[in-house]
Amino acid sequence: MNRRAILPYVFAFSGIVLLLLAFSRMRHLVLPEGSSSTIGPFWKKGDPYCKWVFSHYEQSPYELQWFSEIESAQSSICGAVSQPEHANASNIIVTRTLELMSLSKSVQWDDYDTGNATSFHSSDTFMSRMHYNRTCYDSKTEKFHLAKGKGVQLIEPLWGMLRDPFDRWCGDKALKMEGHPGASGQSKAHIMPQGFAPYTYTLTDTVPTAEELQKQEWRTHGLPPWHSSLRPSSDPRVGTAYRPPQNIHLDLGSSYFGIWGADAGAASGQWFYDTYHARGKPFDRFIAVEVETLNDTKAFTQIPDDLVGVYTLMNVGLSMDEGDKLNTIDMIKRVVKPEDFFVFKLDIDSAPIEEPILKSLLEDNQEEGGASGLVDELMFEHHVNYEPMNSPWHNPKGVGDLHRSFNCFRDLRKKGIRAHSWP
Repeated sequence: MNRRAILPYVFAFSGIVLLLLAFSRMRHLVLPEGSSSTIGPFWKKGDPYCKWVFSHYEQSPYELQWFSEIESAQSSICGAVSQPEHANASNIIVTRTLELMSLSKSVQWDDYDTGNATSFHSSDTFMSRMHYNRTCYDSKTEKFHLAKGKGVQLIEPLWGMLRDPFDRWCGDKALKMEGHPGASGQSKAHIMPQGFAPYTYTLTDTVPTAEELQKQEWRTHGLPPWHSSLRPSSDPRVGTAYRPPQNIHLDLGSSYFGIWGADAGAASGQWFYDTYHARGKPFDRFIAVEVETLNDTKAFTQIPDDLVGVYTLMNVGLSMDEGDKLNTIDMIKRVVKPEDFFVFKLDIDSAPIEEPILKSLLEDNQEEGGASGLVDELMFEHHVNYEPMNSPWHNPKGVGDLHRSFNCFRDLRKKGIRAHSWP
C-alpha cells in the first residue's frame, strides 16, 4: 500500500485519538448555559447556573465562653485548659474530630455530596459554624442574584491554647486521652478540614434555627456545594460559558515533602496530600515555598508519582515588599481565581514576615479583589507571646498575645476563610 493510500487511515486514526483525548479532559471544558452536563448539585439542563457564597460565621457557645475568659486565662493557659469543665469539653471536641478524620483511605469524594446522609451528632454542639447562601446567575444581566438555599458547615471552635490540648506542650498539665495519636508537638488532632467537616443545606429562604438544624440530614464528609464554583462569562460563540475551578495548595514554609527536621509525622506536604489530594479531588497545583536550602534530588524523591508536574518547589523566600516579584499576596492573586478551591498554609516561624501577610488578609476588601476572597482554607501557626510557646518560638516582643490570636482567627473566619491554628 503506497503513502497516499495510507493517508485516509492515518487521518481517521488521528481523529479518533483526538476525540478520546477530548473526552478524557471533559472536566476542563467550558460549558454553555443549558448544557446537559450537571456540575454540582441542582444544575441541570435548562436551569440557570447557581453557586453558594459565604454568608456569616457563627461562634459556638463554647467558643464564646472562651472569648469571655481568654484575657485572664492566657497568663496560665495550661492550668485553665486542665480545669474539669474544659478538660471534658476538650475530650469531646478532639474525640469527635479524630472520629471524623479516621475514614478509611479508600473513601474518596470526586463529586459533591458523596457522604451518606446521617443525623446530627450531639458533640457537634461544641463546634462553630460557617453559613452559606445560594445565588444564581442571570445571563442577561451577567450577575448573580440571591436565590433560595441556606447551608451550614461545622468547624472546630477556637478554644484553649489554639492547639491540641492533648499534645505535650503543657508538660505535666497536658491532658491525657486513650487512643490519642501521640504527643509529638505537631499534633493536628484539633483541626477539622473542610472535606471531613459535617454540613447540611436546604433550598428554603429562611435560616434554620438551632433546633431545626439538629433535625436536618447531615453529611459527615465529602464535598459541600460551596467547595468551588464555575465562573460564567459571555462568549459570542456559545452564549454564556463557564470556566471550571482548579484545586490549588500553597505551602509557605514547606521544608521537605515527607519529613520536617527528623520527624516524618510533622511533614506538612504529606499531610495535605493525604487530607485533600488523595481523597479524589487532586490538586492541580501544589506550590511549596521554603527559604532554607533544600536538596532538589531529595525533595523530588519524596513526592508521590501523581504530583510530578503538579508540584512546584520555590526554594526562595517570598516577601511582602510592594513591587517585589516575590510578593506573597501578588503571587496568590496571579495563581488563584475566585472559583478555585485554595488551601493556604502559612508557617515560616517568623512573626515579622507572617504578620504583614496576616494584616493584608484581615484588612483587604474582597469586593475590590482582596486576596482574602481567594482563600478557602487557611492553616496558620500564629506566633505570639504566651507560655508555654515562648520558649520554642523565640518570639520578639510586640507581636501580641493569645487573646489577640483568638481575635485574628475569629476575624479571618468572619471573612469566609476556614482558618485553623496550625501546630
